[in-house]
Amino acid sequence: MNRWRRFAGLAAALTLGVLLAGCAVRPPAPEVSDDSVRLADWTPPAAPDAWQLNGRTSLQLGEQGATAALTWRQDQAAYRIDLRGALGAGSLRITGDADGVTVRMADGGRYRAESPRELVRAVTGYDLPVGFLRYWVTGQPVPWLEGRVTLDPAGRPGVIRQGGWRVSYEAFESVGGFSLPGRVAVTRAETSVRMVVRHWSPGG
Repeated sequence: MNRWRRFAGLAAALTLGVLLAGCAVRPPAPEVSDDSVRLADWTPPAAPDAWQLNGRTSLQLGEQGATAALTWRQDQAAYRIDLRGALGAGSLRITGDADGVTVRMADGGRYRAESPRELVRAVTGYDLPVGFLRYWVTGQPVPWLEGRVTLDPAGRPGVIRQGGWRVSYEAFESVGGFSLPGRVAVTRAETSVRMVVRHWSPGG
């Protein structure tokens, strides 16, 4: 496997992992728009603590990108993410909890670290300041980060801005009494993670 294919597969997996757990990076001041409100003044809609989604994800770092089919199971802090077809890199499985994260590759390779950020930096050379995708993917702000939100006409989040990241939403659907996003895009400068959710299963 050449360096780019190895990078693409690991980066697609690890960027999701790094966005799940976060780290103690001091975020820049959030971008402000005229129609946004402070997150402290907004009560977000309810979201499940445990869930599973199936769909597709893409990662873009500058001019390089990768896509993969995605299955993600979350139960509070514990998660398992399966990625398939990440630029020909085969299947990848990411498992993690509060104690660390492990990536298993189709060729038998295994990588583990105490934090996703540490693993990303060690394997790919990229130090990606993190967001918190486990919250954002369900339309929730990260509870302990300041920021702003722009609401859509139905009162759902259209854009959340936290930690220097812009999280935009489309195509909400009602599932099990929750309103959950069908499309999520997390972007900052030349870095973006995009997800299209084809199926939500609240409760896992």
